[in-house]
Amino acid sequence: MLGDLIAALEQPEVVADVLSTLQPELAAKLAERATNASMSVGDFSAGAVRAFLDEADDDLWFQLLTLMRKSEDPGLVAVQTILRWVVAA
Repeated sequence: MLGDLIAALEQPEVVADVLSTLQPELAAKLAERATNASMSVGDFSAGAVRAFLDEADDDLWFQLLTLMRKSEDPGLVAVQTILRWVVAA
């Protein structure tokens, strides 16, 4: 579920769907960060999520898993949360 969504983030229509679920200012900040990195929003988002998966500490994983467990769509909540953390960093 999460792995499929992460892999699909490189598809423009999937990125558009995920971004449409974010608060507008968060989506705008994410697009700005992608532009500053000379990347598409999809590539930036997929890379950010992969970096989180590779580098997150136990505390962040615990927070993420707690949010996922409480959600009806855990994969989407995971990606939304990771992208929110990326923009806030």
